[in-house]
Amino acid sequence: MVQHIIRELIVEFGKCETEAKELVKKSGVVKSLMEDSMGFHESPYHWALSILTDANDVEALEKYLSH
Repeated sequence: MVQHIIRELIVEFGKCETEAKELVKKSGVVKSLMEDSMGFHESPYHWALSILTDANDVEALEKYLSH
């Protein structure tokens, strides 16, 4: 799942691989998925949006909203 989230951050939101991995690491998504398996029912795209929102990445979110 984490690899899929990273891919979404790269493909859909224009992050480089290093930045995408760092965002995922800082977000605590791995811990969240380990604690609650219901998180696997969310799409990687929605996880990526959540991560960007939590990181207050306005630039990437504006790209999403302009689609």
